[in-house]
Amino acid sequence: MNPFAQIIDILIGIYITIILLRFFLQYFRADFYNPLSQFVVKATDPLVKPLRKIVPGFGGIDVSTMLLAYLVTLFKFLFIYLVMGQLEFNILTLALFCILELIKSILMLFMFLIFVRVILSWISPVGPNPVLAVLGQISEPVVSKFRGLLPATSGFDLAPMIATLVIFFLYSSINYWIVPLLRYVG
Repeated sequence: MNPFAQIIDILIGIYITIILLRFFLQYFRADFYNPLSQFVVKATDPLVKPLRKIVPGFGGIDVSTMLLAYLVTLFKFLFIYLVMGQLEFNILTLALFCILELIKSILMLFMFLIFVRVILSWISPVGPNPVLAVLGQISEPVVSKFRGLLPATSGFDLAPMIATLVIFFLYSSINYWIVPLLRYVG
């Protein structure tokens, strides 16, 4: 891949992650006054606020933030295609590929959140850590689904590891089965 396209992919990918963080901070009702939450809100407000005037929320879900994540993903691919000189593409395939890329970004975000949460709990298990608190508020609903499936162990929580493995399996399955299928169709 073109080095400029890689830099664009990384930078816009980071911003997409921040947008997704905003969505999940709101969805899981994480602490709004946390420094991490404040950073995420300030970084995404310039694009989310105008979009909210057009696209309202639905059933307690911030549709405008998820739509923004999709549109930025679409912009990323269009910009990368432009940088690489690929001016011909199938619009339907691109739209579906962006949905898959957004799903993959969500899965990677949760894998990262769970991993960082586990590492930070080993490093700083004593005392309140504001970043760890928000990471826990976002990742706990996912991890808790697996905690009930596992037998109780003596003080060692295997649920984050199992959750990470399942998320990794889903991510790899998308890359292995669905992405090649879309490339074949497109």
